[in-house]
Amino acid sequence: MVTSKDVAKLAGVSHTTVSRAFRKDAKIKKETYDRIMKISRELGYVPNQIASSLRQKKTKNVGIIISHGFNPLFLDLTHSIETELARHGYRLLLSFDDGDLQQQQNILQSLASAQVDVILFTPLAKSEEDLEQLHTWMVHTGIHFIQLIGDPFEDITSFKFDDEQGAYLGTRHLLSKGHRNILLIGGVNRVNGYLRAYEQLQYTPAFPYRDLTGSNDAESYSNIKAALLAQKPTAVFPVSTSLSYLTYEVIAELKLRIPEDISFLAFDDERWLQLLRISVIGHPTQALASSIVREILSYEENSEEVYPSSTSFKPFLLERSSVRAFNEETKSSLTGPAS
Repeated sequence: MVTSKDVAKLAGVSHTTVSRAFRKDAKIKKETYDRIMKISRELGYVPNQIASSLRQKKTKNVGIIISHGFNPLFLDLTHSIETELARHGYRLLLSFDDGDLQQQQNILQSLASAQVDVILFTPLAKSEEDLEQLHTWMVHTGIHFIQLIGDPFEDITSFKFDDEQGAYLGTRHLLSKGHRNILLIGGVNRVNGYLRAYEQLQYTPAFPYRDLTGSNDAESYSNIKAALLAQKPTAVFPVSTSLSYLTYEVIAELKLRIPEDISFLAFDDERWLQLLRISVIGHPTQALASSIVREILSYEENSEEVYPSSTSFKPFLLERSSVRAFNEETKSSLTGPAS
């Protein structure tokens, strides 16, 4: 099956430009338009006009699909977006895909059928085939899509946090406190920041990185416990909401005190972490929400000609009392609480 990607590749343009050509966008140069049409005829490519016809009028409805339903950060982000959009007469339609690709695709099609103006989602597709199928469908709906956190589609607007920088900030903070044996828990996509901090300060990690995330919480818990007992880190740095909670449970089971026996630094500033005075790498959630809303409102004035952009927000360190300055006289012990 010939797709817009095939046409775009041969024409030397983006998927979006191919879509705009078939919508007869007047801003496309005639030579570009003619080249796209010629290649389309040669390949036998025809856009999905049924999908295109879904887009007929403004509804002021925005769909958002949450893939991390139990992550307070995403719930806070959604609440902020909804509050700001409501001031401008928009309604937010909320769905959960539970991290399931097929469920996400079903929700995307349902929202498109409901003629929403914009869809916010975190793409779950990983394979080239799934990405191509999803992209082909999206570019012909006439709906504006915005990627949250993930950004596999280069020609679709995205907003995300620079979590690699967050891992760097956290690791550098722990190193500055004298810790060398730092256990990074989770974060395959953030390990480069962890390694960069060690490299910049000219230290070598005490042990090779290994992702401790299991297929379920029980497996993750077991992996974290085994790593703590085997590697005896002076500081732990879990980089997701669920892993932070599991790590704290393991520390409690081992009867270790924070920070006397082990230092603890987490990702995302949740209420329970605030109450326990755990230092965290925080994220500018309100700034992200405001930027997303501004992007959505911009579509009112420029509904057709929208150029994709990618915006990354920098995390920050919130110091509390869970990280102890470490030296040879204050070594931690994983055998139990200090006597």
